[in-house]
Amino acid sequence: MSRTIIVFVLLLFGYSLICQDNSFNASWDNALRVDSKNGNFKIKMGGRIQYDIMWINQNDSLNNHFDAHNGVEIRRARLYTSGTIYKNIKFKLQVDFAGGIAVIKDAYIQLTKIPVVGNFKVGNFKEPFGLTMLTSSNFTTEMERPLANAFDNDRNLGFMLFNQHFKKRLSWYAGYFYPTDNSGKYLGNKYNIVFRLTGLPVYNIDDGYKILHLGASSAYQFNDNDEISYNVRPEAHLAPKYLNVDIDKVTSINDFNGEFLLILNTLSFESEYTLSYIKPCSLSTFKSSSYKVFAYYGSVSWFLTGEHKNYVPSKTTFGRLTPKKIWDKMVG
Repeated sequence: MSRTIIVFVLLLFGYSLICQDNSFNASWDNALRVDSKNGNFKIKMGGRIQYDIMWINQNDSLNNHFDAHNGVEIRRARLYTSGTIYKNIKFKLQVDFAGGIAVIKDAYIQLTKIPVVGNFKVGNFKEPFGLTMLTSSNFTTEMERPLANAFDNDRNLGFMLFNQHFKKRLSWYAGYFYPTDNSGKYLGNKYNIVFRLTGLPVYNIDDGYKILHLGASSAYQFNDNDEISYNVRPEAHLAPKYLNVDIDKVTSINDFNGEFLLILNTLSFESEYTLSYIKPCSLSTFKSSSYKVFAYYGSVSWFLTGEHKNYVPSKTTFGRLTPKKIWDKMVG
């Protein structure tokens, strides 16, 4: 905790020094930005606070097994700094302080403009699997991701190659990760190999706003005969985990995911389907050679005030929404 605070103090001190140099410009663009006039250095610093309140009511049968209470929490409290060095080296450090502890979310370096492969990223970041999981919690439809994301891996230590073609209409990702679960450390034989391919058959932002995004991901997880657990709650972080499944001595897991996104100006349709094959070893109490589990979700959203969801081709996920009118001007 103290080391993290020291890092951010040093970053703030560095920003103050940079701003004293006339070769840099400081500005605000949804975050503090400091850019060199020659374009070789770009640094951004920002964060988010998400505040969640829940009222919950269970029937008697659930009350016999689960404790559920009304509650409130700081769901996310994050600070980050990111930037570009000499136009082809990107970096990001993001720390979450929600829950009264400091957890490193993103900590990576990315090399860009590499012949053939395009980009190389190494550090702690999200595995390339699933549209909603890869979308920042700033830009998801709800504060919580769908329950179907229970099979998706989040951030892990590893490295990834990726590139985009045909004016970012086709994108591919291939990564190798260790299951660190945001702990920043892993000792053992487990690993994940993950692939993702996305395409934009329709991308028209000039005549209305029409987007059709299709994607597919696969992940092979070598689990080294260890136990796996699935603990699932509804789309409310303060709710109990109603589904708890433990499978002992699992050799490997094969996950497959399909993505569908259609945006027609103010109206959008989004859906994903995840299929998982779990393979226990011969010593497991689960006797079948393989177990198939699946999950899916679908969502529809519509903006009454005329905005639309913002799809970012360079990220193949959603981005920041820009309101058409500022609130004080709407009511003034």
